[in-house]
Amino acid sequence: PGTVWGEPTGIGKEHHPWGHFKPGAWKLVRVITETLDKEGVPTSTSTTKTKTTLLKIEEDGITLGIEVTVEVASKEFKAEPKCVKQGFHGEVVSEDIKIGPPQDAQLTIEGRSIPCQILKIERSDASNKTVTKVYFSDKVCPRIIKRESVTTDPKGETKTSETTVTVVALDMPCKVLAEIKSSALMKTTNKHTKGVVSTWALICRDVPGGIVEFWSKEVDGSGRLLSRSTLELVGYGLEPEEEPTWIGPLGRKRPLRTR
Repeated sequence: PGTVWGEPTGIGKEHHPWGHFKPGAWKLVRVITETLDKEGVPTSTSTTKTKTTLLKIEEDGITLGIEVTVEVASKEFKAEPKCVKQGFHGEVVSEDIKIGPPQDAQLTIEGRSIPCQILKIERSDASNKTVTKVYFSDKVCPRIIKRESVTTDPKGETKTSETTVTVVALDMPCKVLAEIKSSALMKTTNKHTKGVVSTWALICRDVPGGIVEFWSKEVDGSGRLLSRSTLELVGYGLEPEEEPTWIGPLGRKRPLRTR
């Protein structure tokens, strides 16, 4: 039987990449994506800037404000700002989620055996069903060291996508703006009906949201390269900005409460 929100799962705010920061902390990243033709020649390039602001931390999760701007062919498009509430395990908070009790396990990273626990999370709606296993540990950073998700049709008969996220190296040096900090190297593989997306990312606990850089590629079923993307950190802050840019979904400024 699944548990409901508020029952002990073993995961708290310290396991979420935003959970140990104060409301008002923010991060701005830029993703450049190239689409390629059959000869491997780029045919289009887009630049996406995403600013994420920590709005609040509650007993059952974290609320983020997300502002996205996309630039294509010298034209800029701003998406409607949105709020997203996530549980501390990273899943979007929903009444349709069932969470099983944590189970003890061991994972090996770079030859080191790490004691951890596994949570099984099941989420269903009218169009699909997703079952996720989250492996978490208090012994390393990031706290969540592996995630396996399988999405199927509502009956669980036809698989539509499969995603595996794994920390493969710890204590890696990375450049965070003008500083060198410690990070973890994480690999994500997303298999879907038309191909595979592979991503390598550097995760730094000192930066809100964790990710400071990534490199990603998408191939089709035959292995042909379809697109490639890179992410870079533009800026971040641990304190609320003097003039917050966050605008709520209703179009008015939302002041950030710092006390």
